[in-house]
Amino acid sequence: MSSIPPQVKILELSREELACKKLNSHTLQAAVEALHVDGLVVLKNAVDVAHLDKLNERMVAEAKVLYKQKTTARNFGASTGNIQQEPPVDKDFIFEDIIANPWATEVVECMIGPNPMLRFFSANTAFKAKGRQPVHIDVDFDMPKVPFGYCININLVDTSSKNGSTEIWLGTHAQTNIDVLDPEEYRVRPDLVEARRKISPPIQPTLPKGSLIIRDFRLWHAGMPNQTDEPRVMVVTVQFPKWYRNDTKVILPRSLEGIIDWGSLMPCVEWVEDGYDYLKGAHTHDFSLKP
Repeated sequence: MSSIPPQVKILELSREELACKKLNSHTLQAAVEALHVDGLVVLKNAVDVAHLDKLNERMVAEAKVLYKQKTTARNFGASTGNIQQEPPVDKDFIFEDIIANPWATEVVECMIGPNPMLRFFSANTAFKAKGRQPVHIDVDFDMPKVPFGYCININLVDTSSKNGSTEIWLGTHAQTNIDVLDPEEYRVRPDLVEARRKISPPIQPTLPKGSLIIRDFRLWHAGMPNQTDEPRVMVVTVQFPKWYRNDTKVILPRSLEGIIDWGSLMPCVEWVEDGYDYLKGAHTHDFSLKP
């Protein structure tokens, strides 16, 4: 094992970058290098904390209701305390720095080309629990040999190992293919996990509220127990390159059509009538590459 523990690359945006909603070449280079080497990079102050506070108050209240319902999707079983939860879609709770963050998109464009397709907008919430998720990746098919998708994760509060900061295995994206998966269970093969642990152990980063995580789809990771009494909500969007053949769509009410500034994102949206029950969600998603 290396004597130097792995570290997440954390980049703080300058006042100028925040004002013009563009990254300078040095920040872009650092972000792209981190994604190539580690499979993950953090933009420390890319989300307005006032937006997060407003969204967190609403989503935590809704999460407590969902948690009591037997029909709520529970990620890797009830012991993890982790539920799938859809963000509110009211106009006053849709924030462009969350659903279409311009700095995240700019970084992703450097990895997979212009005008990425936004195909997912959801969240998961960690309640107090003792169980953890197995080490896994979010897809289980014979994936392309190049970067083909990025998750943009935004925690609504400060995160650490105490409230279930995601366990990440830096650098594992580079050699990941379908052969690393356990054929019987939705996880990375335990023998490979233990072999990797000896080379580069996993970490649970401590990140301030307002941070944005860009994660390669192929990176090994796992949800960890929230040891506090307060639910921890993490919003996620997913971006694919234009060549990626998939038909997953974000469901949004027609009242938002033409209002959101998507920047250079290509939103793949199914527009529905206002008033639909967004909390029911659609928790079976196929992110695989179509023939």
